[in-house]
Amino acid sequence: MKDLKKKNVLILGAGKTGLATAFFLIGKVKNILLSERGYEKENIKNQIAALKNAGVKVEFEQNSENFISQADLVVISPGISPYSEIVKKITAKHLSIISDIELAQYFSNTPIIAVTGTNGKTTTTSLITHLINNSGKKAIACGNIGNPLIEIIKNNEDKDIDYFVLEISSFQIFYSPTLSPEIAICLNITPDHLDWHGNMENYIAAKKKLFLQQNKNSWAILNFSDNVLKDFNLKNKILYFSSEIKDSDVLKKHSYFAFFENNYLKIKQNDNIQELINKNDLRILGLHNIENALAAIACAKIIDVNNDAIKDGLKTFQGVEHRLEFIKKANNKAYYNDSKATNPEATIKAIEAFKGKKITLILGGKDKNTSLEQMIKTIKENVDEVILFGEAKDRFLSELNKNSYNKVKIVTDLKEVVKTSLDSKTEIVLFSPACASFDMFKNYEERGKLFKEFVYKY
Repeated sequence: MKDLKKKNVLILGAGKTGLATAFFLIGKVKNILLSERGYEKENIKNQIAALKNAGVKVEFEQNSENFISQADLVVISPGISPYSEIVKKITAKHLSIISDIELAQYFSNTPIIAVTGTNGKTTTTSLITHLINNSGKKAIACGNIGNPLIEIIKNNEDKDIDYFVLEISSFQIFYSPTLSPEIAICLNITPDHLDWHGNMENYIAAKKKLFLQQNKNSWAILNFSDNVLKDFNLKNKILYFSSEIKDSDVLKKHSYFAFFENNYLKIKQNDNIQELINKNDLRILGLHNIENALAAIACAKIIDVNNDAIKDGLKTFQGVEHRLEFIKKANNKAYYNDSKATNPEATIKAIEAFKGKKITLILGGKDKNTSLEQMIKTIKENVDEVILFGEAKDRFLSELNKNSYNKVKIVTDLKEVVKTSLDSKTEIVLFSPACASFDMFKNYEERGKLFKEFVYKY
């Protein structure tokens, strides 16, 4: 990034990433302006005071024309849509808009492994980090998981680190015009965040952009079972993975492939096929987690993690909080917290993880207005009872009734959800909401923690 010392940098958003970016840039740029459209929260007042003492200009409850007019470069919060009024104002002034990740990469030579996809990012990012660290090499998970990349670099935590394993969203990719990871992974693409991107085509384009920015010697790891990804038509090196190989010729056509066959996770490298682990030795449940594990195996093999370290790492990885997380058994039922399931596709995969079991499914939250057709089909085939709560409950109830599914209970909040579930005559109580959390909660973590509290209480 040329002449950063001479630039006035406007940071949009005073969340965790925005604050980390402001602290990082102190002494590295001419002036720092921090602009937050919301109010100043109590828990950041000390940090804001420290920034002001360091000469950072700060404003709340607005994104003023005054701040925009002073800027030479804008570092933006990923939550701000390119179609928002503030972005329109900035682009009209021909200012560059970048993410904190785009900025951070200029200050570190540590190789980046980037993980994206609609679902499975956090589990796969965590598993790759676990496999690398289990091998004796060092990796840090960052981005949408753990700390922002820029904070890790600011604190000099990248010293002696072999890899950053970066969970990256389509929002962050959109605002990272030169990010070029050594390895980029896309797990799947299904409709999500369409309010932010405008339409499905833009959403796919944002994901694909990450791979188009790679150089020809970098690796792309893609899900062969996802038709969108299979048609990406990239020029870089590709290692596919798939949980189902329907055509035996597929393996013959590709030199590198991670796949699932006869209950085993396997990797093909040229003509050599290695059997790594039986699915029953994994602690994470469901076919989707087999896909996540295959993507992690593919990544580990590219960077020469040995088979023993991979096998041991897969056996010892316990999964991630709020993702098909076992809570406890109560009243002859096993309770699972899958609060991270914020779209119907994630909930479908959670249901399929318990095929053949009697299931009570808990749905609801902030409605994203995505199609429910496939999820309701899966519910009719696999779910014995549904409990609805939150803002989305009326639309969900209407769609379930239209499809002749009437084994539904409606409640007002999570406490009542858990109380109602105690009377269920099923084996599994699955909290997999298929919705965002913002109708009642700060985020999916807060929602999941409260659900667990009520389960432990009762």
